[in-house]
Amino acid sequence: MAVAKKTAKPAAKATAKKTTAKTATKTVAKKTVKTATKVVAKPATSKATKSMSEMRVSGKKMIGTIQKEFTKKFPYLQLWISPYSEAESVKDKLQLTSFLSNTKIGDIRTKESAGEISINGKTLVKNLKSNFDKIFGLYAQVGFTTKDAAKYYTTHSDEMSLTQLNARGEKEGWKKGVTD
Repeated sequence: MAVAKKTAKPAAKATAKKTTAKTATKTVAKKTVKTATKVVAKPATSKATKSMSEMRVSGKKMIGTIQKEFTKKFPYLQLWISPYSEAESVKDKLQLTSFLSNTKIGDIRTKESAGEISINGKTLVKNLKSNFDKIFGLYAQVGFTTKDAAKYYTTHSDEMSLTQLNARGEKEGWKKGVTD
């Protein structure tokens, strides 16, 4: 009885629209058998993917929700929001924002506009603050907590984008994930 000799052929490549398949074959007793198939799909970019990269703030959102979303997107930064009248009279604006966390933007806004704010990594700190003022009539400040737990507002960083400032925080060891 003769024994069939096993030989492996080089992997064959087949391409399909937006999909690449690699198939290895080998011959066993004069039959070709597929032994492995790997499909690699190219990532699709969609509106859903793009909308996940930006955060929207409307009058219906609660301050606490906005803060959590902001800190999830920019883990080394914090967003503090309050009415101007109270922000000027309260020394610790951070405590005021925590107190207002269960309050909707629409309940404390001083300007009635139909607009909303879009926040993404390219947003400059100064534009974020300005937009809260223009759209809602609210005081907004971006802050951070240092590794020794000191809390600061951005002042000299207003020309930076949120992504740049967040990267600086990571590099300098700011506390991550602080929401209040």
